[in-house]
Amino acid sequence: MAEISITEAMKLTGKSRPTLYRHIKTGKLSKTPNGCIDTTELLRVYGEFKTLNVTNEKESVTKTSKIDTKSISQIEKDDTEIQHLKEQLEMVKTQLTKTENQLERSQKTEDRLLQVIENRLPPPDEDSVVSRLKKKFL
Repeated sequence: MAEISITEAMKLTGKSRPTLYRHIKTGKLSKTPNGCIDTTELLRVYGEFKTLNVTNEKESVTKTSKIDTKSISQIEKDDTEIQHLKEQLEMVKTQLTKTENQLERSQKTEDRLLQVIENRLPPPDEDSVVSRLKKKFL
């Protein structure tokens, strides 16, 4: 999920910097390759985040930074489902392209066959309705 710095992790968990580094060193807590800490890792190790008190000039506002583990797992499930749907969409696009190509080939084949049929048919005989009308009006 979200990657945060050690300072932000201290604020969310209420743990001191030395405690966080000690847990990283002992393997209780892990860092990402870029040196940050994933919020899901903090939740795994320390549980729900603590409440932060933020003082404003006009009033004291309490911000709660609780991330429910259920909502995080739901987000992960949603991300997985989105990825699965994207893969299905790509597969459908590929199938559509193949079908369009097949239709185009079929239409070309039909045109060629019609040309073959038209070229092989004998010319209309002299007694046909069309030729009689031509003689009468021309």
